[in-house]
Amino acid sequence: MDAEIEQTVRACHKCQVNRHAPPEAPMHPWEWPSNPWSRIHIDYAGPLYGKMFLVCVDAHSKYLDVHVVNSATSANTIEKLRTMFAIHGLPESIVSDNGTPFASQEFQDFVQRNGIKHIRSSPYQPSTNGLAERAVQTFKEGMKKVTEGSIETRMAKFLFTYRLTPHATTAIAPAEMLMGRRPRSLLDLTYPNINSRVQQKQQRQKQSHDKTAQVRNFNVGDRTLIKRTGPVSFVIELNDGRTVKRHQNQIRHKYDQYSDNKLPDISEIPDIPIPVVSDNQADVETPSGSSDTSDNSKSVVKPTVETPRLTRTRKPPNRYGDF
Repeated sequence: MDAEIEQTVRACHKCQVNRHAPPEAPMHPWEWPSNPWSRIHIDYAGPLYGKMFLVCVDAHSKYLDVHVVNSATSANTIEKLRTMFAIHGLPESIVSDNGTPFASQEFQDFVQRNGIKHIRSSPYQPSTNGLAERAVQTFKEGMKKVTEGSIETRMAKFLFTYRLTPHATTAIAPAEMLMGRRPRSLLDLTYPNINSRVQQKQQRQKQSHDKTAQVRNFNVGDRTLIKRTGPVSFVIELNDGRTVKRHQNQIRHKYDQYSDNKLPDISEIPDIPIPVVSDNQADVETPSGSSDTSDNSKSVVKPTVETPRLTRTRKPPNRYGDF
């Protein structure tokens, strides 16, 4: 009985139509592309300030591009996409919703001619194209914060700030991640130029090193020098004919002997014996071959003369004069 009642209520058409939505399915995120501008997500924002805005975001770098149009038609969409493709090239795939500008045959022919895969989200399920939906929300919030200037000026200011701000997902600025360089901004004026910082650091290192350094110049034509390859590097030739590259600190001049005043070879100088006398031994004079002295004469011993010790002149003070 209970089972039959449950089956009857479950099969009720009005009950099924008015029941709550089922629980959401587990999230299935998009695969992150490895290359910039390989997959882009597009959508329209507006009407805003009487205009429509084509919002395009790169799935890899989160780079945001926005173009203003008067109406969201396929022709206007193709025209703005051509402008973006002229700058960044053709993407591999485009993700959009099922809106009229993207579902028309004109748009389908455009993407097919350019070899682009068109992926459309599920109807009435905007979260499928969640990256574009979030980009539209970010653009609307940013435009509200910029209150001065025309629509184009406000849009340019917002995009400039957004593209140079590190993204919460990648922790890198979208412009830097897409272009491979960080565009210059007013923040760069706050900090010194990195080139000047490096040059100043190198100059300080040079001044500290050169305090004890000595300049030595080597020129082509020296004893073994062949070529100067840099400010302090040279190519030299060895005695065996080999050539090697050496730093200035590893090279010394080689001086030849003077040809005019040639010094005698050390092997030609005869050895002269030098007598060794100990300190406590007295000097003894033994004359030989003298006509005035016979062989039986006694040796004469030189007296030892003591060297006087230096002393200072002492002058006692006057207060000791009475004693």
